[in-house]
Amino acid sequence: MSQPDSKDHNMMKWMGIAMVACCALPIGVSFFLGGGLGVWFGRSIKPPTSNQSTNQPLSANQSTNQSQLKAVNVSLEKAGNWQANNHVHGLTVNRDNPNIIYVASHNGLLQRSETGEWFWMGKERADYMGFTADPINSARFYSSGHPHTGGNLGFQISENQGQDWKQISMPGVDFHAIAIAPSNSNVFYGWPASGTQGLHTSTDGSKTWVKVRMTGLGDTPFDLAVEPRNPEHLFATTRSGMYESTNSGNDWTLVANTQEAPIASLVLQKEGNSTVMYGYRFLKSAPGVYRSSDGGKTWEKLWTETNGVVVKLAIAPNTPHILYAVNENNTVFQSQNEGNSWKELN
Repeated sequence: MSQPDSKDHNMMKWMGIAMVACCALPIGVSFFLGGGLGVWFGRSIKPPTSNQSTNQPLSANQSTNQSQLKAVNVSLEKAGNWQANNHVHGLTVNRDNPNIIYVASHNGLLQRSETGEWFWMGKERADYMGFTADPINSARFYSSGHPHTGGNLGFQISENQGQDWKQISMPGVDFHAIAIAPSNSNVFYGWPASGTQGLHTSTDGSKTWVKVRMTGLGDTPFDLAVEPRNPEHLFATTRSGMYESTNSGNDWTLVANTQEAPIASLVLQKEGNSTVMYGYRFLKSAPGVYRSSDGGKTWEKLWTETNGVVVKLAIAPNTPHILYAVNENNTVFQSQNEGNSWKELN
């Protein structure tokens, strides 16, 4: 779909992303309001509280077999027309079956089965922010956000693909962006929008967190992503460009040329001896999904017919040629050829 190049249009797109990131109002409202990204993030962030206590770590199951994974939707509630009055905060792909995906939304967690059916995961219809999957255990998810009764969920874990959740740390905190290091699943990075502020990291599997100094990173991230080989090397996408840290988030530098075409959603994939990036770029002449093989300095155009801003991207962990995307209108897409062509999923 062609995209206007006007300044007003770009402002409206940024406001749309802010709605998705901050969960302040349904995304459609953003197109009729003035202000901009900083206003909406400011409204979502509460004053910082005192240091957060942590709960005792939760014991974890070590594995879930394939038959359990395929049977998981037997007792689940079908999710008809889940896209209505909703917006998406997270997307991940099942490690054992690339045709199964999970979508974290304002109204609850969803699974799209290998047969193309949509199901609600569990009975809790929470607003799941900072949703992500464990890089090793297919059954283990992490999230933050808000229960339907109000307040914040803290940092929580599910050991059965989101059917049940338990808070394990940071009570009263709401992480809007979470990333786990693929090479060390004990290393987490999180950006809270309320309960506390600033970039936090954990090196003990999310049991305890510390705030890093984050020198050079001034804007609230849309997305966080950790380099697949190095748990201390991470990227943050913001409205002022994409930033890079090589020392666990303490110091940040702007990736060249990304301030002219900032990145919204971002995923990284190990490919041979290098790392490949996929990101939705706000390039005025052709916004869309692009690929970079040099750390974000240059980008190759893949797909611009996204019908809106792509708010989340995901790569199938064990089938990396399969990618998924969700746009601001809750439309889900799949690529089976490394992002070169895409089809809409029902």
